[in-house]
Amino acid sequence: MATQATSVSVSGNFTLTDSTGSVVFTFSPSFTTLSDTTSGAISTGEILTDGTSDTTVNLARHHKDALFAFIKNVDTDYPVAVKPDGDVIANLKPGEFMFSPIHIDGAGDASNNLDLAATTAAQKVQFLLCDGPNTGINTDD
Repeated sequence: MATQATSVSVSGNFTLTDSTGSVVFTFSPSFTTLSDTTSGAISTGEILTDGTSDTTVNLARHHKDALFAFIKNVDTDYPVAVKPDGDVIANLKPGEFMFSPIHIDGAGDASNNLDLAATTAAQKVQFLLCDGPNTGINTDD
């Protein structure tokens, strides 16, 4: 019986220019998962936030120390708060998105939740979650 090992590599380039065309900021993030993290390394989905309480994204397939998350508010009227471990890290207005490394269990209390909250009315959110290295990621920068 053969054993298959896979990994996932993601990279991107972001450049901010001013009105005269001068480059103000450039950032080129990238990561590659380890072969032992890819069995459930990527999940995607669309979720409708409740509008009255937190809506939890299922993280059962992912390890919680190092998660790369792309989250987009695809609705057109109200913001959505992104709350790993209960702490708000982004308020995404309609059409806005975020791509960030996230340490889900940063508090060390085994809560392991990625919650989305829309306080005014239910909002539609799309997401892509990808495991990072098992050793964790530094999100303090």
